[in-house]
Order: sequence, then C-alpha cells, then structure tokens
Amino acid sequence: MSARQHAVLWNTFKRIAASYSEDEKPAMFHDTAARIYRLPPIG
Repeated sequence: MSARQHAVLWNTFKRIAASYSEDEKPAMFHDTAARIYRLPPIG
C-alpha cells in the first residue's frame, strides 16, 4: 500500500468514526480486532 493509499484509508476510517461517541469508537475498532484476532487483554 502506498503512502497515499494509506492516507486515504486512514481518513475514511476517521470519517466513518466521526459520528460515534468516544465510548463507541474502541468497540468499533479495538474490541472488534481483539475478538476477531483473539488478542489477549491489554494490561
């Protein structure tokens, strides 16, 4: 992925998440990734 493509993707994620609360954003990104990739809890 080029730097330009990465920037476009990152900005897309920011726009999608903009309408969600600060409590909902971790659930949308971190919690989903942790569940899908079976990551251990942080801390």
